[in-house]
This record gives sequence, structure tokens and C-alpha cells, in this order.
Amino acid sequence: MDWMKKIGKRRQRQNAPSTEASPVIALHGAACAYDGHQAIEPLSWIVQPGEFWGVLGPNGSGKSSLLGLISGAERASAGSVMVHGRLLPEYTRRELARELAVLPQEGLPPLGITVRDALEMGRFPYRNRFGREPDSAAAKELLMRIAERLALTGLLSRRLDELSGGQRQRVAIGQVMAQQPKILLLDEPTAYLDIHYQLDIMELVQEWRAEEGLTVVAVLHDLNLASQYAQRLLLLREGRHAAEGTPEEVLTPEVVGALYEVMPPIRVVHEEIGAPQMLFRARSDPRRYPK
Repeated sequence: MDWMKKIGKRRQRQNAPSTEASPVIALHGAACAYDGHQAIEPLSWIVQPGEFWGVLGPNGSGKSSLLGLISGAERASAGSVMVHGRLLPEYTRRELARELAVLPQEGLPPLGITVRDALEMGRFPYRNRFGREPDSAAAKELLMRIAERLALTGLLSRRLDELSGGQRQRVAIGQVMAQQPKILLLDEPTAYLDIHYQLDIMELVQEWRAEEGLTVVAVLHDLNLASQYAQRLLLLREGRHAAEGTPEEVLTPEVVGALYEVMPPIRVVHEEIGAPQMLFRARSDPRRYPK
């Protein structure tokens, strides 16, 4: 099936309302402050099982801090954060690592470890104090399936510092897949990647989500990419809730123009995908300042 038609059909399924009553992630007046700076103002927000949320906003709006709150990397200065109905501080590090995984913005650095070593690091939550897993054969089989799925089988003995940025990003996804989380947090997963790798990474995440019922929260800068792949969007500005809803509801010229302090963009709907796309103009555009 043509990939654009496949995305269009998937969007129809995604936009169906969730029938699950118990949220996977629940923020109740949660705030984040550090070094005298209020990164996130008190925020209440619910994520239901299996949803794909895109988090958008200008630089410094608190997007990465929000992921930090959910993952436990940042402590809530007010309110509470719950994961699967349990307060975040009640989890041990190992317990939480079995619930959620984080793909950081920088991915995996070009270290001297091999691709195999990097994938095996994803199994940390399931190892005992001696660094062994109860069923090592099953774990090894899982890692080989992941490597095959991500076209990494021929690279297992290669060091990360010998790989391209796109290859390292695939290894980073393989590492979080090996973690077998129920929730995936992505912090600008397509940063520094060309269009081919951007689509490749997003497709991998979507396929994984469809197969495993994964819940995804992704910080993204590309509004069109977010509209194409995310089912719902949360918009932040200066640490405050600006808007939320489906891409069709919140990606309007007025909302986007105000959020990023730019000229209201032109909105078009992709005729095959069905997702709204935003076309931006510079302030010097002759259509704004005619001669």
C-alpha cells in the first residue's frame, strides 16, 4: 500500500475516541521549577492508553521539562504526576524503567561501545543484582528480533562512533524497544536528521505503537510532522497550557501565529493523508509588503 494512503487510513483509526477510562499519565496541577525559574506552570493533563500525543511550542516553552516531570528526571514543585494510577515517587528506578522509556533529544552519543552493547543496555530493568536475566535465551532472542527489525543485524559488532547519525538513532530506538516499556517519551526524535530518516524514525515508532499498544508522547518542532503522525497535540507557551486537541482542532492559523509570534500561516489539508499542513511566510514576504 502506498505509504501516504496508509498514513491516511491510520489517522482515521487514531482519531477514534479512546474507550479506556483509566489514564496512563495524569498530571494534577503539576509544576516544575528549578534555579528560580518556573519551567512548567501548574498543569493538569491526561493521556489515555495507546494515544500518540505531540507536544509543541516555541523554544523555552517547557516541552523538555514536561517530559522530565513524567519520567521522574524532574521533581514536581507542586501538584502530582501519576503513571498507571500510581504516584511517580512511589516507583523505584527499576519499576519505572519497566513502565516507560525515554529517547533523549541527542539520541546515543558516538561512544566506543558496540551496537550489541547498546541494545543490551536496554535490558537493565530486568536484570538481577548480578547483572543476569532469569531467561537469558529469551532476552537474546528479543535483541536479535529488534536488530533484524531495525536493519542492525550487520552492524552489531560496529562501534557507535563508526555509525552515521541516522544509524545511531535507530540503535537508540532499538535500546528503548529492548526495554519493553508501555510508555515511550520522545524528545525531538527527528532532530538533526534528514527527511528520509525523519520519516523512517516516525514510521518505526508508529508501527511499534500499533503492534504493542504503546502510548507515545513526543516533543516535536516540525508542526507538519506532528500533524501527520500525532493523534492529539498539547501546545505550550512559557510553561503554560496554550491549547490541546486534535491537529485539526488546534493547528489553525490564528493559534499557530499567536503561539510562535509569526504571521498567521496558510493552512492546507493534504489531499491523501488528510492531515492539516501549515505553510509559513517570512515577514519580508512581498505578499505582506507589496511594492
